[in-house]
Amino acid sequence: MLTFHIITGTILFLSGFGSLLFSKGEKLHRISGNVFCFFLLMSAGTAAIIADDPTIAFTSIYFASTAWIVTLRIEKKTGIFEIIALLAISLLCTRYFYVAVTSEPGFMVTMYYIFGSVALIAALLDLNMIIRGGLSGKHRIARHLWRMCYALLGAVLSFVANASDYWSEYFAEDLPIYLMIVILFYWLIKVLFTKWFDNKKDIIEKQNSLFKLSSNRA
Repeated sequence: MLTFHIITGTILFLSGFGSLLFSKGEKLHRISGNVFCFFLLMSAGTAAIIADDPTIAFTSIYFASTAWIVTLRIEKKTGIFEIIALLAISLLCTRYFYVAVTSEPGFMVTMYYIFGSVALIAALLDLNMIIRGGLSGKHRIARHLWRMCYALLGAVLSFVANASDYWSEYFAEDLPIYLMIVILFYWLIKVLFTKWFDNKKDIIEKQNSLFKLSSNRA
């Protein structure tokens, strides 16, 4: 099981950073993004089995799946999947804050407050999307990008926690984490507050049209 987890983790890293490097909306970006999502689900699934507390693994599954499904749906459309996702992240959010409040002060308590806060933001955004009947335009793409980046950030955090002891003392162990946070906010700002989406709109719509779910699905 551990070997499978390591293999899937390696593939998700390669495909995840590939999707960041390839031009958004193009074929290579779409393929690498699909590969990333699939292997993240596999890796997080095995992590949920191996770990003493599967909360973080289930959170990664939530973010990857909700990021993926929004690009497959037609605009301004939600379904049963989004309702289940909202319930799931609400439970995970509650779990994070419960553990943080009932545990002794320490590094992981701080992290659980951070994870819980992000989960709460995600839950509120899910609720807003369901009430509005779905997303469209740049807000739909922003949802996809920040959730994919956050799912990759979770994988980076796991990698750093398990591998940083073997790195050179001259290499800052938290550097990959800070880099992913910068990338996340970079793309969020670029999509929402620049003309990037207007320039890529035709390409994104052309590629996504082949993979959108019909209105009677999930």
